[in-house]
Amino acid sequence: MSDITIVDRWDAARDLCRRSDGQVRAVIHWVESSRKDALRLDDELRAGRSRGPLHGWLVGVKDNIDTRGTPTTAGARFLGDNVPEQDAHAIGLLREAGAIVVAKLNMAELAWGATTQNETYGACRNPWDLDRIPGGSSGGSGAALAARYCDVSLGTDTGASVRVPAALNGVVGLRPTFGAISNRGVYPVALTQDTVGPMGRDAAEVAHLTELLVDHDPLDAYSVQRTGPAATARLGSDVRGWRIGIPDTFFYDDLEPGVATRVQEFLDFLRAAGADLLPVADFGQADGFEHWTRIVQVEGASLHQQRIIERPEDFSEDVRGRIGGGLTVEAVDLARSLAWRTAYRHRLARVLDDLDVIVTPVVPVDVPMAGGYDSRAQTQALGRITYPWALHDGPTLSLPIGFHPTSGMPVGIALSARRWNESALFGVADYYQRRTDWHDRQPPALG
Repeated sequence: MSDITIVDRWDAARDLCRRSDGQVRAVIHWVESSRKDALRLDDELRAGRSRGPLHGWLVGVKDNIDTRGTPTTAGARFLGDNVPEQDAHAIGLLREAGAIVVAKLNMAELAWGATTQNETYGACRNPWDLDRIPGGSSGGSGAALAARYCDVSLGTDTGASVRVPAALNGVVGLRPTFGAISNRGVYPVALTQDTVGPMGRDAAEVAHLTELLVDHDPLDAYSVQRTGPAATARLGSDVRGWRIGIPDTFFYDDLEPGVATRVQEFLDFLRAAGADLLPVADFGQADGFEHWTRIVQVEGASLHQQRIIERPEDFSEDVRGRIGGGLTVEAVDLARSLAWRTAYRHRLARVLDDLDVIVTPVVPVDVPMAGGYDSRAQTQALGRITYPWALHDGPTLSLPIGFHPTSGMPVGIALSARRWNESALFGVADYYQRRTDWHDRQPPALG
């Protein structure tokens, strides 16, 4: 981190947000009181006390994660007055480590959608081109990082909601091993699919953030004990001899040419570094969208059924339609999808047992232009090749690998591994970032 004081960095970030967020709209609520935290943490450093590697980091938090004394809206109008009395489990860990929550960040309404064109809190835009979307549903978490409002951020990922905005904003974003990070205090989308996702510009920093947040929480029914190495264990690794899987089908089909160019350059980089690129046979990934959609719609409908029936006006038309679709799903079809997910995870685990990492594109298209609030078509296009990894119970990391040769927009690559093998993903990402500077570049749209 910089040699300047923590409060100096807080002031600079606040000033930058004041000047640019009228265009970006990444922030729902700036936590003005957090400046006092910066002053206090500076005092601790002057007294010779450091809380560890996150001491003084400025953190932006997706607005569906509870922060005590600060509004948490989940991007929904009916939660506009919600002020939690307690922090989410993840936020408590951050505060103990000396991190400062500076902003609650814009998101798709109730985390349903991949564009973050929020009707209530403003249409978030991409700092690299203010006429384009930032992705979603953690769009503000990606845009705030690209705009330099914070050092790291938290999003949540149910189907694509960390990895898509990470790719579209040129930052790093992790969907961790399911159950690795507690969801206690997070407004849910689908309980058996939701994850908190650490995000940042530097892969090594995101690894340290992840390591802090991986903490078994006995008060979260979905939290699990770690059975693998620390997320930071393979930072500084050499990837020579690593076994890198490249799927034969689905993921590389119909890539937009500019995206395909950058993806191929990344694969060439790995090959030149001495990694072994190996073909991966089909493991059923093309069916993922159908089963993911059914599971998530039904779980979402179960959470919102009464409100949708009694107060449909609380939802935008788009989100009401998405969630409401789960009310008509047949029980036998849901049972079929749940069984499919279990079998799929077993198949994928067997594939990953013979590999260090599988590499796939994050999104197959260039960053879309903003096109109104009905985002279903864009959401489906952006998430087409992310849903198979959302059904995986292991980790997937989105890594920026350059810019589209025509539009100049960021392009990301997905790295996936077996359960509790986040360290392999960060090992590859850190190796790449130590030899490239894509992650250090700043959006020209913000001057």
